[in-house]
Amino acid sequence: MGRLTLSHLTFTGANVSPASLDFSPHVTVIHGPSDTGKSFVVDAIDFVLGAKELKEIPERDGYSRVLLGLELPTGDRITFARSVDGGGVALYRSDVRTEPSGPPDEALSWKHSASSTANISRFLLEQVGLDEKRVRKNAQNETHMLSFRDLMRLSLVGETDMQAEVAPGLSGNPVNKTKEVSVLKLLLQGEDDSALVAVASAQDQKRLRGARLEVVERMLGQLDAQLQDVAEPGELQKQIAKLNQSIDGYSATIGDIAEERSDILAERTRVQESGRAQQVEHSEALVLRARFNLLLKQYESDLARLGMIAEAGNLLGYFRRGICVFCGAEPANQHLNLSCEGNTTSFGSSVESEARKTQVLREDLLLTVESLNARISELHGSIADSRREVTKLQGRVEKLDLALSPQQGDFRDLLTKRSEIERQLGLYEQMNSLEAMIRKMADETDAEVATAVAGLSLTAVREFSSEISKRLTEWGYPDAGSVRYDRNEQDIVAGDQQRSAHGKGVRAILHAAFTVSLAQYCFDRELPHPGFIVLDSPLVTYRPPDQQLEGDEEPPESVVLAFYRDIQEHFDGQVIVMENTDPPEPLGSDAYDIAFTKQTGIGRYGFLPVGVAESSQDVLSLEAGD
Repeated sequence: MGRLTLSHLTFTGANVSPASLDFSPHVTVIHGPSDTGKSFVVDAIDFVLGAKELKEIPERDGYSRVLLGLELPTGDRITFARSVDGGGVALYRSDVRTEPSGPPDEALSWKHSASSTANISRFLLEQVGLDEKRVRKNAQNETHMLSFRDLMRLSLVGETDMQAEVAPGLSGNPVNKTKEVSVLKLLLQGEDDSALVAVASAQDQKRLRGARLEVVERMLGQLDAQLQDVAEPGELQKQIAKLNQSIDGYSATIGDIAEERSDILAERTRVQESGRAQQVEHSEALVLRARFNLLLKQYESDLARLGMIAEAGNLLGYFRRGICVFCGAEPANQHLNLSCEGNTTSFGSSVESEARKTQVLREDLLLTVESLNARISELHGSIADSRREVTKLQGRVEKLDLALSPQQGDFRDLLTKRSEIERQLGLYEQMNSLEAMIRKMADETDAEVATAVAGLSLTAVREFSSEISKRLTEWGYPDAGSVRYDRNEQDIVAGDQQRSAHGKGVRAILHAAFTVSLAQYCFDRELPHPGFIVLDSPLVTYRPPDQQLEGDEEPPESVVLAFYRDIQEHFDGQVIVMENTDPPEPLGSDAYDIAFTKQTGIGRYGFLPVGVAESSQDVLSLEAGD
């Protein structure tokens, strides 16, 4: 998948020299005291990439345009230019670092549009392979075209958001929550919601689907509990491969017993697959029976209504020959009156005919229901037989395992481990099957869809949680192994508490771990991601649980050191970090270390000069290592 790389941020004006920052394609750390423009750099990047407005600060006076250089996945260099007052974005297909003198190659709108590609959002989405993707926005399956602004919340995190109680990736606006969770699902699973079909809710169907979802979700929860401490499927497959290599070394002495065991395992797999197919058919048959029962109630209601009409007709004389109850005509004269033909018995015949037809339909339906009940009962028995057969086959496998070279304990251990891993992989397969059922139910046009949260794969969430835990372990976060992403809460859970329940220091470092881990998760699986992340103040307020915050005391050096080493050694994308404190050790050769001093005449004062009248030698065009 394509990735974007930020190359520079430059402010220009008619009577001032450009103020510029270069970014490393790997790690850039910008550090220094408060009010030196670090957060303004974050705001400016966000502004050029489609934010509504740019923060106004005194140092901005005299600058009229902001330029953002990027390297596209193709390797081409481009520059976006936008007036500091807002409006459209000019695209130059070259690296521009001074006030542009000629017209742009393209003019783009700053706002996303589903009907036009002439906007910065669609341009960037096309570069990363996400253009025209759709995400669900409500429980009625209505979808919204993905905007690049939807991704920025997961890629660029300002200082306020970094420490906020709102969960990472969410804005805090309940109206947008479904869409925001769907965007996270898109990145974690690489699947958008284009296939969803908007549906209207129906009370009976809603209850029926809700019951099915409840059962499947309960089964998923049970499987999830069994897999709580189990490795990911990819790791299990690697373990299986290694075990198979070791087991092959013993194959010469195993002979017929091993072959018989393999046949039994194949038969067990066949029986399990047959059982799963019967379970699916059984579930569908139960749903069909419920619908037939609703239709049967309708037929009975119709018969009761026709019976009432017949009884009322007899009482009022509508079905007897004689004086017409409508016009009072004698029988001999009834055929002469065109306004009343007098054949009132045809009314009764119609009622009787309709009742007979409905009764026939009801009887046919009863026969169908009876047949369906028989099939359900048959399936119930077959499923039970399959389970017994699987248990029986498993027993045979275990007996063969005991018979395999009793003196070779190592070989038996290998078989036991393989059997356990096979069982664990089987649990993952069951989970995938149940999740497929949920997705199928979500696609049905005769019911409302499941919520966006239910669409998040438990396997993807588990692997994402593992990435967060691994990252925090590298950073020295206490009890990092228990940290996980909870899909139901849409938040990180650490120490049995949601991230929002912790202090702002812990919230900040957990948010940073979420953002870094999400990007690396996508890189490792070749899933779409913008390719860069920007973090504003992920460390400055963090203290371990056994330390108290005292004034302007710096965060523990061990955590800061581990953080910078990790993003340099184990992060494959581009990361730009803003911090108040200096890195505790020199960064690597491919990293940019940019220091703001807030002291006139000493180093670089800040991003923008103190005054626009400063000489060009003080204008900040920083190269790597300056």
